[in-house]
Amino acid sequence: MEWKRIEPTVVSKIGFRTIVTKTFVQPDGKVHHYQTIGEEDSHCVATIALTKDNKVIVSRQYRPAQERILYELPDGGAEKGEDFEQAARRELLEETGYEAGKMHYLGDVVKDAYNNSTWHYFLATDCTPHKDGQKLDETEHIQVALITIDELFDNARRARMTDVEAPFLAYEELQKRRAGNEV
Repeated sequence: MEWKRIEPTVVSKIGFRTIVTKTFVQPDGKVHHYQTIGEEDSHCVATIALTKDNKVIVSRQYRPAQERILYELPDGGAEKGEDFEQAARRELLEETGYEAGKMHYLGDVVKDAYNNSTWHYFLATDCTPHKDGQKLDETEHIQVALITIDELFDNARRARMTDVEAPFLAYEELQKRRAGNEV
């Protein structure tokens, strides 16, 4: 017997978070409810953004779960029907005040078994500051920092950032740029 999803599905909002309770008949025939995070079929984007001199643009943000500041990639949700690259450009501009030059799609990732979102990762090169700067939401308190590619890898290894998948997806290109051999 296969897993079979049955009703009811219950959607709850807690602050700006969505919890979806899904009900399944499991292979053993038992019915079980699973709580998942995020709207079903939702999509998020995150970008490794590089300046013309290959500095990585990061968002320094306090994160309540870890109770400390993390060095994060500019990221956020794509609106329903929004092109993922456009969403990535928008989030980069809003959170950091930088405009992307060239965009390279790195791939998509499923974060974990209980997250309904698919994350789409990009590498933006030749990023430049926009004259209007950041456009933060009321709950966003972001300090923009420029770090080296080595610092990005170190942050990923030492739990100082989320989206640790992104440096892996961009590894070869980042190594070329780190060595000064960008294409």
